Amino acid sequence: MKNITRGITEEFAKAFKKSELYELYEKHKDELIIGVRNNYLNLYYNCDSIAKIKYTHQKLTCEIDTYYIDGISRKQGDKDKISKLSPEEIKSKYSVIKDKSDNKKSNHEKKAQAQLYINNNSNQDSNWFCIDIEYVKAFKNKAEKEESKLSARFDIIAISTKPINNKYRVALIELKYGSGSIGGKSGIYKHVHDFSKFSEKCYFESQLQREIIDIFTSLKNLGIKVPFELDSKDNLLEPEFFFITLDNNKNSDNGSTPKQTMSGYLFEDGRWECKKISTKTVESEFGDITDKSNNFNATFLFSTENFVDNNEITIADIIDCDKYERIEPS
Repeated sequence: MKNITRGITEEFAKAFKKSELYELYEKHKDELIIGVRNNYLNLYYNCDSIAKIKYTHQKLTCEIDTYYIDGISRKQGDKDKISKLSPEEIKSKYSVIKDKSDNKKSNHEKKAQAQLYINNNSNQDSNWFCIDIEYVKAFKNKAEKEESKLSARFDIIAISTKPINNKYRVALIELKYGSGSIGGKSGIYKHVHDFSKFSEKCYFESQLQREIIDIFTSLKNLGIKVPFELDSKDNLLEPEFFFITLDNNKNSDNGSTPKQTMSGYLFEDGRWECKKISTKTVESEFGDITDKSNNFNATFLFSTENFVDNNEITIADIIDCDKYERIEPS
């Protein structure tokens, strides 16, 4: 049975801080993110993992999708899909790796996700501090995962920088970019299902609370400046759920904004100037998730910011920003 943790040892952290990977991160903090995992780290660029970093036998090793080295896409399961490189090689090939990531099939959502995270943590006045990206809930074994009937994934986890009675808020965030991201297998219905079940099964209390402390401690040991001390799960409030939607613009004069499209998947009453209601709505199974009295509820944040008009996302506080239209549970 797998032991579920979310952190690395102090020895691992010290080795990382002495490595070329740390030099690379320090030089490019404006575009790189460190993700803390179960005894390993992920180094992210554009939310692409460009190095899975392990520490064994007092040595750092890295694994990277070979695509980022030669630009050739491979099928899952191909033996040469993963390359093993040293920290020195990752650093020396960084410009090539960046180029391959930048030239992948356009994925504005992942790039926006990275920018929101980095912009927020670079802003000393932000009300939030992002601690993780691309979080995936770990299960003890395959049977437990199948029994749970969910694949809990959060785009971003953030903690409030100011406590309320010595307790910090926890934000679990899902990001959507444009109308094309609202429906389908990875659309809003799937995310509400996973968020709701995560809450219903009390996974925050049984697992995520402890993991947040592990992540926070590891980030601090890695030399990442954290804005406050956090060493007890008792200092964490129940999580709040957020859906952030960017590029909330119509594609045509007769089209729908992502907000209008999302309404059709969420509700049955045509609110938010919805033009078309889905045959299967979130409300039909989980109720009105903008109603505070509902078993599960979430806050929706909509912004017109996009890469076409601005070439970058300028939101500097991931949740409390005046560039959002905000719809809170009431």
